[in-house]
Amino acid sequence: MAICSLVVQVEPTRLETVTQSLESMEGVEVHARNEQGKVVVSIDHPSRDYCSDTMVNISRISGVMSSSLVFEYQEDLEPGQAHNL
Repeated sequence: MAICSLVVQVEPTRLETVTQSLESMEGVEVHARNEQGKVVVSIDHPSRDYCSDTMVNISRISGVMSSSLVFEYQEDLEPGQAHNL
C-alpha cells in the first residue's frame, strides 16, 4: 500500500478543469483547493510505482504549474509483496 500527498499549484483560470482531471484519475482524491489555485491531493494505491507515475502525470496536466510531494507512506501488506506489485 502506498499513500502520497501533494500540493499542486494550478493556474487559477484552469482550476475547475484541472480539478476535474485530477478527480478522474484512479486513486486520486482532491481534499482542498483555493481560488489562488492551490490544490491538496492524495494518491492511494497498492503500487508505489503507480503513485510515482501518477505524480508525473499530474505535473503534465495542462494548467498545472508545479506539484510538490508533501508526504509519502509505504507499507508491505505481506513479506515480499512489494516485489510483486
